[in-house]
Amino acid sequence: MNGHDVDIETDPKTPEVAENPPVSELFVPLTIANDGLLVDGGDQVFRKMVHAFFAFNARHETIRDGHARRIGLAGTEYTILISIAHLGQDAPVNVKTIAEHLHVTTGFITNTTRKLQSRGLARKTQDTTDKRKTNLTVTPKAIALLEELAPFQRPVNDAEFGSLSRAEFLQLSEMIQRLVASGEDAARLQQDLENCEINT
Repeated sequence: MNGHDVDIETDPKTPEVAENPPVSELFVPLTIANDGLLVDGGDQVFRKMVHAFFAFNARHETIRDGHARRIGLAGTEYTILISIAHLGQDAPVNVKTIAEHLHVTTGFITNTTRKLQSRGLARKTQDTTDKRKTNLTVTPKAIALLEELAPFQRPVNDAEFGSLSRAEFLQLSEMIQRLVASGEDAARLQQDLENCEINT
């Protein structure tokens, strides 16, 4: 061996080559136990679905924020404004109505509607049948902004959900409502389990 040769068996700078164990020897615990969710005894389909949910949600939020930005609003402000506008077409709405519709706290709705009020986009009015109640409505200024947005919004929304047939769209709409409810149950269960660990 000359002065330029390196003994790879003794040179401390040479990294050791670790042998990767066969894939069959690696075991990742299942993340679900419900037989209705397991496919061929595994959770790979479940994991793929969950990660796709994350990806879709991120893209949908980007789209929502883009709609909001076009009319000078933050994403959450736009969501609440358009919820007041659409729900208010069918019946009077208040803070509780919007909070239940969006599955958020009444405090969050109250704080955001104050911002919309300060910009002249929403207002509170006394209920005509129950003077103790205060309803939320949008202003003509808000409707003008939504009308300005609509020509840009429609093709984007059509493209986002264009891969679904009408039957699939209706089925997904119903399924999402059930998943929101079961998701809330799961979040409560997770909190209960954490509290049990703290108290033991």
